[in-house]
Amino acid sequence: MKRTKLFGLALTVTLALTACGGSGGGSGDAAAPADQNTAKPAGTWASADPALAEELKAAGFTGEIKGATDLTIGMPWAVEENGKPAGLDIDLAEALGDVLGTRIDLQNTSFDSLIPGLAAGRYDVTISAMLDNKKRQEQVDFVDFIIDSSGFVVPTDSDIEDLTLETSCGRTIGVVRGSAEEMYLSEQSTKCEQEGKPAVKLQVFQQLQQGMLAVTSGRIEALCGDSLQNAYLEAKPDSKIKQVGKPINEAPVGMALPKGSKLVPVLQKALQKLVDDGAYIKILEKYGVAHGALTKITVNDARS
Repeated sequence: MKRTKLFGLALTVTLALTACGGSGGGSGDAAAPADQNTAKPAGTWASADPALAEELKAAGFTGEIKGATDLTIGMPWAVEENGKPAGLDIDLAEALGDVLGTRIDLQNTSFDSLIPGLAAGRYDVTISAMLDNKKRQEQVDFVDFIIDSSGFVVPTDSDIEDLTLETSCGRTIGVVRGSAEEMYLSEQSTKCEQEGKPAVKLQVFQQLQQGMLAVTSGRIEALCGDSLQNAYLEAKPDSKIKQVGKPINEAPVGMALPKGSKLVPVLQKALQKLVDDGAYIKILEKYGVAHGALTKITVNDARS
């Protein structure tokens, strides 16, 4: 697997009312000296919950939580705007930090390096648009936070009106490296050949922007990505894409953590509090994806 790339910019999301010194991930480092300024302003999305803060401490997290996200994945999830991170993933991280009374130090990491980074102990959690599925659960646990699916987009002037996995044989289709869509299309390509049909001409891109440029310029026939993002991009006034076909493999999107992490139940409770208090739906509404909202926060709830 590809090793984690740190892009040199530690995207520290300032969160919550207070934060202890020391590194995250249950390192047990001592708290910062009393004269060090660790006070944080009131939370943007929620107030700190003392009980959850104690649960976090009991789980071994006495400082910041080490996180990772992919700022090239695009809106509504995460981007870098004017040198600062923005998007649903960023706001969600901030809101969780508010509730837990700490901060999440998010580092910009390529999507295909998120899970390897967790395995190597570089991060405690990834907050990115990662579909929860059974295959990934072999390596990580998920705290699910929204329902999504995969789908195809084509140029607005394309004569393709419908496209499914089954009808993708022989077509030139783009995916982002390490995505669930790469797995779906790779498996489908093998099925195509087994049925005596031409394989999918799969084009794998490191970043979504590269794939979008390829599809809008006509270098590929279609791009397969997550449906919530496809809908967001299609709705933009200057959109050059349209969605075709039905959603593929509806599934929860989740925050990924190392298998058996003691942080899993803490984040699940913190996110449920955001749901119950209304902050969660406000974040989703901000990005036009409230139709994917959960009312009960689940763990490892993949369908397949």
